[in-house]
Amino acid sequence: MKFSKSLFIRLFWFVVGGVLSIGVNIGLFRLFESGFGWNHYVAYALSLAIVNVLLFLWNYVVGFKSDRHWTDAAWRQGVCLGVANGLNYALVMILQGLFPQWPGWTLSLVAAANPGWVHLLPRISEAIIAAVQVFIAFFKFGLYHYWVYAERTPTPDAVQARPAS
Repeated sequence: MKFSKSLFIRLFWFVVGGVLSIGVNIGLFRLFESGFGWNHYVAYALSLAIVNVLLFLWNYVVGFKSDRHWTDAAWRQGVCLGVANGLNYALVMILQGLFPQWPGWTLSLVAAANPGWVHLLPRISEAIIAAVQVFIAFFKFGLYHYWVYAERTPTPDAVQARPAS
């Protein structure tokens, strides 16, 4: 299997966007849930929606530069995001329901070692969000690279129709 240079460039920018989006998603979720006191489900749905708009712009402009018109890419990304977000939302809500708090013994160990570090630990709900986003990113990258922003290969007719240099 031969990998193109563009695959690695796209992967690099996808990872950069993904890392940034995890931070933004967790930050928005924390703001909506803890800062505004919104319902857990609404807070995550809104943070996920905002991050998706930002990621569409990032992927179209930076990560997967394409000669396709943005509307062609948008409907494909919409389908991809519909499936990915449904899976993301379901997994996050299920896992956050199964693991509602950090285990008390873990927090006690950290507090005993250095009480100043306790506030630096991510809450379990935030760790779950990050883990699910990383898990789903593998599928999204494949869909983005090969379908949403697929590179067009010239047809034999188009190659023959080019004037000789």
